[in-house]
Amino acid sequence: MLLWHGSRTSNFYNILSQGLRIAPPEVPSTGFMFGKGIYFADVASKSGNYCYPAKGKCALLMLSEVALGTPQILRDANYSADKLEQGKNSTLGLGKFRPSEGNFMTMKDKVRIPLGPLEDHSGDGTQYSLLYNEYVVYDVAQVKSRYLVEVKFDM
Repeated sequence: MLLWHGSRTSNFYNILSQGLRIAPPEVPSTGFMFGKGIYFADVASKSGNYCYPAKGKCALLMLSEVALGTPQILRDANYSADKLEQGKNSTLGLGKFRPSEGNFMTMKDKVRIPLGPLEDHSGDGTQYSLLYNEYVVYDVAQVKSRYLVEVKFDM
């Protein structure tokens, strides 16, 4: 799946030269809600929160092909989610707002791209601790960085 990854602009030199890494020591931790892994989102603004841009300044987002395999689906924090259930390859932290299953485009190479608008699942009787989906992989071999996108957030 083609997913967004956000990080401070100052981190992208290392990301571009060494690839995305799991819990690099030089990068401040944001909590590891689903264990130590590489975090992605299907909503650009969710990943944009991790860019910490200054008002009116540009930030960078990365679009990566992420091989999710069969994800374990969680609705609440699990700080040891990186100890995957048997047969699972990643974690999907399910958000209240997410792309409709029918709103994906599949490329020739089978990469799926989530499209908008988002569906609101707040009326389905389930409690969600996340507003938007978070995808986490625990093996750098599951990630192929494809595009670096410069964005400007109006705050």
